[in-house]
Amino acid sequence: CGRLVSVGDLHGDLARAEEILSGLGIASGGVWTGGDATLVQTGDIVDRGDYGRQIYELVEKLRPQAEAAGGKIVSLLGNH
Repeated sequence: CGRLVSVGDLHGDLARAEEILSGLGIASGGVWTGGDATLVQTGDIVDRGDYGRQIYELVEKLRPQAEAAGGKIVSLLGNH
């Protein structure tokens, strides 16, 4: 079992979301780099910012990559 990483309150800020995922060693340039880590996204993807849909698309793009590497993405809906 790998690392457990939790991220929330992205609020439609795609640039910040990518920066956070990269800084945590989870993803870079739309590619999963987290190996067997589990990423839990705790909500508030959409809210305030303009890029909520793109963040959802990024997460869905990363999900099969994570699984192929032995990792996992868990997305919680709602306001944590």
